[in-house]
Amino acid sequence: MAALENKDSIIVAIELGTSRISGIAGKKKDGGIQIIAYAEEPTNASCIKRGQVYNIEKTTQGIKSVIAKLESTLRQSISQVYVGIGGQSVRSIKNKVQKNLVTETYITAEHIDEMRDESQRVPADYELLDNFPQSCSVDGRPAPDDPVGIVGTKIENEYLNVIARRTLRNNIETCFSNTDVKVKEMRLAAYDLAENVLTDQEKRAGSVLVDLGAGTTTVVVYKNNILRHLVTLPIGSANITQDLTSWQIDEAEAEVLKLQYGNAIEEEKEETEEASAPQTYTTTYGKVIKLSDIQATIDARMVEIIANIHQQIINSGYGNQLLGGVVLTGGGAAMKNIVKAFAERLKMEKVRVADRLNFSVIKNSTVTNFTADNVRSTSIIALLEGGNENCVGEKKSAQPSMFEQHDKEQEIALRKQEEQRAAEAEAAALQKLEEFKNQTRHYITRLDQKYQDVCEDGDKKSIRKSAAAFVEEAKNLLGHEFVKVIAQLETKEKNRQTIREARDLEIKLNEAIEKLQNEVTDAENKNSVWSKFKSSLENLVNGND
Repeated sequence: MAALENKDSIIVAIELGTSRISGIAGKKKDGGIQIIAYAEEPTNASCIKRGQVYNIEKTTQGIKSVIAKLESTLRQSISQVYVGIGGQSVRSIKNKVQKNLVTETYITAEHIDEMRDESQRVPADYELLDNFPQSCSVDGRPAPDDPVGIVGTKIENEYLNVIARRTLRNNIETCFSNTDVKVKEMRLAAYDLAENVLTDQEKRAGSVLVDLGAGTTTVVVYKNNILRHLVTLPIGSANITQDLTSWQIDEAEAEVLKLQYGNAIEEEKEETEEASAPQTYTTTYGKVIKLSDIQATIDARMVEIIANIHQQIINSGYGNQLLGGVVLTGGGAAMKNIVKAFAERLKMEKVRVADRLNFSVIKNSTVTNFTADNVRSTSIIALLEGGNENCVGEKKSAQPSMFEQHDKEQEIALRKQEEQRAAEAEAAALQKLEEFKNQTRHYITRLDQKYQDVCEDGDKKSIRKSAAAFVEEAKNLLGHEFVKVIAQLETKEKNRQTIREARDLEIKLNEAIEKLQNEVTDAENKNSVWSKFKSSLENLVNGND
């Protein structure tokens, strides 16, 4: 747990969920967390869909409302927050990187850093959220996690990249840019949760954490204390509620019905219980539905959710090595018989529900709207624990004066204008960089064509002259403006991938220029007057025609 500079520092975390936006404030104290404020605002699929911001304006209003409630409780202004990042596009991919050292060499930290940088390549339209080293081998033999100092000629490392679509982070940033609160850090919510819910033994022996949310289900696999697989599935307990509305039940009532009668797995009831238990449910509109039909609807969706989780466990490559079993958390884990459902359908003996974290959590008596030991609260507390800097400012007066409110609104408006200008400048720079990349690809293709022309018809002066002119043109392609655009974009981590792609193309362009330039020079030398005279003299001496 990171140490705080000031024991009185207050950390604030915001969680953007499919069913609600939550905010929490607390202090780190004696190895645990003290909760001093909590607030939430309900959301729906028109606001946040499958863990991703869908409606910027509605989400912004929800965030503002949560911040205002927290400030009212704290009686202090909130200047920055930690925000959890998750959603349906979050997933992990494995990358293997090899480095040949040619001769036996001591492996250095620089070698490992270069390999890790190389491993962080992600598909287009995605960005890297985190990178986890998986394994290392030197000269084909397994090596320690830190191979620095070992002598070898070939290193092979495997890494796990956790990635997400760029729009995931961009939409969150846009929402907070419309408030007067800064995002201190976006943290990978699933990783924080797994680190604080799974025990050391479970992480070492191999286990899978399943966070059953409303709009998404996140699967995290650990083995030998290393995160091995992470994916967020676009399916959750809200799908069950939606299924129940097919019985012509209002969505709000369907949610109540799910919580009251929902069972994660159909059970055979004893005859005495069957006779005494209610057999039907009457909706507020007078529609009578068999409870067995309701349960069948719930059961069908649970079978699908667990089947998807099972496939992800297989995809991880550790399906038969998870001696620590399955750990369930999230709102969906509160459903009756959830442990039995997972144990039977995944054929796993060890299944438990985690309703608390691996550190003590206490809350002030004034925080009456929050339950600490609850499957619904684990993720936001884990997010709070990941923060380490004070997030609040000056004491807040009960009611700001008219002048203070006016100044504050002006300050927010000016900052929004600055952020808008910066966003527009960044978008223009990205577009310019894409143009450079497309031009570079075109020039590389043309350089290769010119190279072939010189190889085939290098004795023709017009071919050589055209190739030499094109070399000079290509040299001027990536000049001062290209350097300026790169400098403008490299201040943000999210642009790292597209900058790397541009740099790779720059290297290929220079290689193509050098190759063509050398071929033109060779052709010029071969077809010079002296070269032709020398060739004729050699033919005369050798008696060739």
